[in-house]
Amino acid sequence: MSEKQESPANGLPSRNEYRSLRILRWGFAVTVLASIGAISIISLCLSNPSIMLAAQIAVIGGLGMVAEILIARADFAVHGERQKIRLLWNERHAELEEIATRDDLTQLQNRRFFYDHLQGEIDHAAEKKTPCSIMMLDVDDLKAVNDEFGHQVGDAVLSSFARVLNESVGDGHVTARLGGDEFAVIMPGADRREADELAWTIWRLLADTPVVETENASIFLGVSVGTSGFPWGGHDLEEIVHWADTKLYANKLERKGFKQTRDTENDSRLVSAVVDVLSTALDIRDRMTHRHAQRVARMAAFVAREMKLSAQDVLEVEYAAALHDIGKIGVADGILRKAAPLNDEEWREMRRHSELGYQILNGIDFLKDAAEIVYSHHEWYDGTGYPRGLVSKEIALGARIFAVVDAFDAMTSRRPYRDAMPKDAALMEIARHAGTQFDPQVVESFLVMVRRNPDGFRGEEAAYGGHVTTDAEAGHVNGDTPTHSTSDKLVRA
Repeated sequence: MSEKQESPANGLPSRNEYRSLRILRWGFAVTVLASIGAISIISLCLSNPSIMLAAQIAVIGGLGMVAEILIARADFAVHGERQKIRLLWNERHAELEEIATRDDLTQLQNRRFFYDHLQGEIDHAAEKKTPCSIMMLDVDDLKAVNDEFGHQVGDAVLSSFARVLNESVGDGHVTARLGGDEFAVIMPGADRREADELAWTIWRLLADTPVVETENASIFLGVSVGTSGFPWGGHDLEEIVHWADTKLYANKLERKGFKQTRDTENDSRLVSAVVDVLSTALDIRDRMTHRHAQRVARMAAFVAREMKLSAQDVLEVEYAAALHDIGKIGVADGILRKAAPLNDEEWREMRRHSELGYQILNGIDFLKDAAEIVYSHHEWYDGTGYPRGLVSKEIALGARIFAVVDAFDAMTSRRPYRDAMPKDAALMEIARHAGTQFDPQVVESFLVMVRRNPDGFRGEEAAYGGHVTTDAEAGHVNGDTPTHSTSDKLVRA
């Protein structure tokens, strides 16, 4: 470190401090010499009092001017030193701040920086009415790499992936490692299409080139991706990040190789297990919807069988009914858990769950058919439903079946703001809306099924899928209350 950069903290004076001391010494010497000269002049002028007075005034004035000059120069030097110390402190502070917000291994930004910066970008996008997207990424099978090649190679894989990520993003984008195998990108000004294009770019790069070459293997890397953004994925940080995480989870399931094979019993069990996992994830998000989903899934399967649908179609209806509210994972907590009735703006946000659910399930190969049912489950037979205003047979049959059983379950379940409706009254309400809200053919099959099972429908098993086989399973349905079912607003008395 040069003398110029030394700070007072190390106990040594800086160059400017030496200069100030020299100025003060020379000033003292000049003052002494001037005083001696003044005394000599005074001695010579003792014989003439007028000359002596004038000389004294001149000497005092000169000394004052010299002192003023010396003080000004000393103050200027001290001020300059203070400025340099302040600049040096700011540089050191910036260096420490950079260290505190950067990941040691990959040199990407860290979790703290990501969330702080993302909030600022969302606020800016909202103010300027421009889009802002994010991408969440999970490195696939990093544990397997660490187990087979060692953690040193695993670290090299992460560092190499960080370089790929930096090379793929555009100007102004921010890359971050959130921890472990989790990465993220902030894309100011990017819309959904640009975010999806970046995902495809990263997948292609990783598929074409190994991230690490060892003596024994070329390591290719896979990543699971979820995208979200403002305003297309939400309006606040929590909602946007949650939606990206949800899509990442769905993408990870698909990348694990969950493919639908319709004639394999083991695959059917696998599909049922995945549906149960997704349903449980929704249960964590909204604890009162899971049992509601179980009930309507069982009832929908019974109605589908009553209408002579194939065994596979019955399963798809059941899966869709079980996951009909999965889009609520992307709905803000403040709306999802609000105890009071929702206002118009909150209803608009809540109604997005049909489309969000479709986007989640459509990314999983074996749930694509169920995704269309979820997308349409709030459409009305007369075309006045949402989100697309479909009419009659344009609505998937599974969605028309689900609409009836969902409305029945909603009306016969107690709410914090109303009691449950008697079953007979609910059946009359269903019949009255045949041809408007509901498909008349589905209503007819539903009423036949209810008459055939006057005590309700047994559905105590939590699993979904191939267990729906015989009428002997008919029995009792519990009456737990769903939260904010949109049927409350659609079934009019």
